[in-house]
Amino acid sequence: MESSGCDGTIRGCDGEWLGGFAKSIGMCCAYIAELWRVLEGLKYVRNLGFWAVEVNVDSLVVANCINGKGHGSPSGRSLVFEIQRLINLDWEIVVKHSYREANQCADALANFGCSLTGEITFFESCPAQFNHVLTADVIEISIPRLIPF
Repeated sequence: MESSGCDGTIRGCDGEWLGGFAKSIGMCCAYIAELWRVLEGLKYVRNLGFWAVEVNVDSLVVANCINGKGHGSPSGRSLVFEIQRLINLDWEIVVKHSYREANQCADALANFGCSLTGEITFFESCPAQFNHVLTADVIEISIPRLIPF
């Protein structure tokens, strides 16, 4: 396990920045960090007043677990239940798997979140140091990687 951060970018249909957040969550595995990302992101978009949301996660295990197609790790069970409780409220939520390379801005915010202390930090506009990765995400420039089949 390592020191982890959770983060999220809230983007519109055209990829434009609508909001973001970062938070240090301490020592945990990537699976737990991704669950925290989804939970904090759902709470944030709910508070922003969005009622139809597509959640993109870069862990297929997490996406399957949240969608009821997998079991995941017992250590994340309470987080999964809380995420599912939020999903079942009066709004439309779709959870999809998306490769990390498709959302480099969120990955950069997660690394930033590791350096934070205390409460969650919200960003009304994209932090200047991440503008280049947001632009790369919007115009779909990504660093390719090999995926074994």
